Amino acid sequence: MEFMEEEEYEQQRIARIKKIKRLIIILIVLLVISSIAIIGLIAYRIENPIYITSYIDGKMVKGLENILDIQTDENGNTEIYIPIREFAKYLNGSNEKLNYETYKGDYNPKTEEDNKCHIVRNNYEVAIFTEKSKVIYKLDLQSDNENYEEYYIDKDVFKSNDQLYTSAEGIEKGYNVYIQYNESKKIMNVYTLDYLIATHTAALQNFTTSNYGTLTIATERKSDLKSVFDNLLIVKSQSGKYGIVSTSDYSKFILEPQYDNIQFISDSSTFLVESNEKIGLFSEDGKRIINLIYDEITSMGKESNLYKVETNDMYGIIDGAGNIILHPEYEEIGIDVSPFSYNGIKNGYILLDKIIPVKQNDKWGFYDTKGQMITDGFKYEKIGCSNITKINNVYELLEIPDYNVIVIGDEYGKYSFMDSSGKDTMLPFVFDEIYMKSTAGELSYWMKYNDTEYDVLKNLSNIKEN
Repeated sequence: MEFMEEEEYEQQRIARIKKIKRLIIILIVLLVISSIAIIGLIAYRIENPIYITSYIDGKMVKGLENILDIQTDENGNTEIYIPIREFAKYLNGSNEKLNYETYKGDYNPKTEEDNKCHIVRNNYEVAIFTEKSKVIYKLDLQSDNENYEEYYIDKDVFKSNDQLYTSAEGIEKGYNVYIQYNESKKIMNVYTLDYLIATHTAALQNFTTSNYGTLTIATERKSDLKSVFDNLLIVKSQSGKYGIVSTSDYSKFILEPQYDNIQFISDSSTFLVESNEKIGLFSEDGKRIINLIYDEITSMGKESNLYKVETNDMYGIIDGAGNIILHPEYEEIGIDVSPFSYNGIKNGYILLDKIIPVKQNDKWGFYDTKGQMITDGFKYEKIGCSNITKINNVYELLEIPDYNVIVIGDEYGKYSFMDSSGKDTMLPFVFDEIYMKSTAGELSYWMKYNDTEYDVLKNLSNIKEN
């Protein structure tokens, strides 16, 4: 009996051991399967993350992803929108030298409008954003030119949660950065102008050309550095001459370094090139647009594709294809718009987006953008009314875009209006002042005759109806 009991006990023990082994094997298999699943999930999340990871100049930035407004367009593509003013603190936090300041309203004159904001970078550049607009106006504070550059972006600026938002392209052009977004990995890289220039500066130190020696980036003007966003660099050779190279291949010269100076016009991506004290214009692929025969060349705005040229103190106009629109035989082209800043005028070369003020024999006339004169010669003494009685909330007036008119003055000091077709007979030249008022944020337009005020829009509306 004892032998039978021992044999039965041994069989039960062996059965338990086998059972335990089976359980262990099952547990090991389950652990392996779960480990594989976890590793697979981790790998999947790495390749297909839920949340965006943000970097500025290669450094991870926490919190930037939280301010992004991510949308999907009708084609299923991801669109990223960024609050304009809030973005500045992340740039400043990444590099104390950036020093962006942001403000509500317009830059000049300073306003508190909720539908506008502007950013200032180290007192050398201003960028102005406006709600429901695809245009960013930028002013180079290091230049004497008071006209703004125009940058057109893909989407309108919009307001959400009491903040103005713009697209990634708007941020790129406003802040001078390059944004790279990887949809599958949910990674957003932001590269600042300073970082890109520093990277290329370091790379150029290890590069030597056979004909021109070591190259350095021309850094005299901050605005010239922005050519890097067009994958181009203005460089200086060891002899001190200027040229243009590709960022992808420093040995690939767009213009060889044989010029006395080169400047970048960022709104049109063109280059002013100087040799023997004469200036010409070249495209970004190195093609000559305007011969090097002028004393000065100035962009009249990206949309116009026109350039004001100067030679021997006389001015003319050439288009972006090199065609002469007006020969350089005029005393002045364009007006100083700084007295009319409250009127919102950013460009004094082309008014109402259609007409060009031109001065000859101390009188003003107007041409269209094709070079056709629309007025009966040069007969106006003034453009815009700036000599007004300065009282609160009264401002100088140049144009009323909604009515397609500008203010003009005759030799007797009287004012009236002219439309973009050159018609100046809408109202007689009898008004002593024409100006605008701002009341509770609302603009109104007035004209004064013998100390009596008349409503401009009421009179213009009556003319339209008749």
